[in-house]
Amino acid sequence: MQREGVCFVGYGETAYIRPKGEDRSPLRYMAEAIRLALDNSGLQKKDIDGLALISTTHPDDSPFVAEQLGMELDWLLRADFGGASAVISARRAADAIQLGQIQVAVCVGADVFRPVVPLMRAYPRVNYIEPFGYGGPNSLFALTQRRHMAMYGTTREQLGKIAVSVRRNAELNEHALFRTPMKMEEYLNARVVSDPVRLYDCVMPCSGAAAFVMTSESKAKQITNNPIYLVSDGEKSNYRVEDINTDWTVTGLRGISKELFTRVRHKEIDFVEIYDDYPIAILMQLEDLGFCPKGDGGKFVDSHDLTVEGDFPVNTGGGQLSGGQPGFAGGHLHVVEALRQLKGEAGTHQVKGARTGLVTGIGLLGYNVNLCSWSAMILQGDRAW
Repeated sequence: MQREGVCFVGYGETAYIRPKGEDRSPLRYMAEAIRLALDNSGLQKKDIDGLALISTTHPDDSPFVAEQLGMELDWLLRADFGGASAVISARRAADAIQLGQIQVAVCVGADVFRPVVPLMRAYPRVNYIEPFGYGGPNSLFALTQRRHMAMYGTTREQLGKIAVSVRRNAELNEHALFRTPMKMEEYLNARVVSDPVRLYDCVMPCSGAAAFVMTSESKAKQITNNPIYLVSDGEKSNYRVEDINTDWTVTGLRGISKELFTRVRHKEIDFVEIYDDYPIAILMQLEDLGFCPKGDGGKFVDSHDLTVEGDFPVNTGGGQLSGGQPGFAGGHLHVVEALRQLKGEAGTHQVKGARTGLVTGIGLLGYNVNLCSWSAMILQGDRAW
């Protein structure tokens, strides 16, 4: 949908780490990210009247979390859309702001690394997939990647270009977990995880949190001279679920891309923050968002420079592939990086001329669909950096 009068005014992000011993609680990570977001926006905790959160490792319901954070609220949401939760939380908060239910919302995600995390239970998978040896995300994306390669001739070198490019971006980002340069040979020769998926196709689970602050345009202009506008947004759940022979190389973003780009054209996008648990996920999303025809994602990658210095910057801070995946808070990482770029605060990995950015979120493993939840939004600042 097209938005009017809703702005982002601040963001916060903790360090992303792989703890060797006892870690902080998800609540502590959450509190730190919120504090950093408020500092960035110039607001105080008492200004918050809406909160959206996601955490798979913090067990309490949302009212108890708000109580522990010392918040009295008029609006509260615990998102359950996996990696799509950040963008969908922003959509829900935008609705509440436009309706006048609240003035200031904070959306936060926080998780801590657990060496053994049981697969989320879902009736179709438990009964129809897992008994045959289904191994979770790696298996699902291995099947999807193999299908895309067979149908369209997509090569591992093309997927490797994505992984190497986002690692280059991460080298410049002090927030990223992996900053060591990676060469194409390292990517291609990495150990097999679930053929054809290899080690550097996979995200690294870690601990951390990220948060962002939203408010009305009128209040935003009282706070900052550089509000970031929510231009358009959309979501799709269980895309084509009734098609028993669904094409797993097609994503739910195809169902929202037309409306998403009603006011902003593809060529006006200065950078993209694409949810990236695997390079093939980035490639398929670029296709279904309309940056290239279906099946031409590999050719599109070949013809563009995806680094922050390039003509089509992708995941400018390293994304999750090189930045780390703090559980389902990984979607918040992408929103925060977009805001950092649009506020001109990205430092050594700032995209020159950044004014308009696109963020996506995907989440939850499906049975008759590749993933259940898909979301995207376009953000725009008043100036180009």
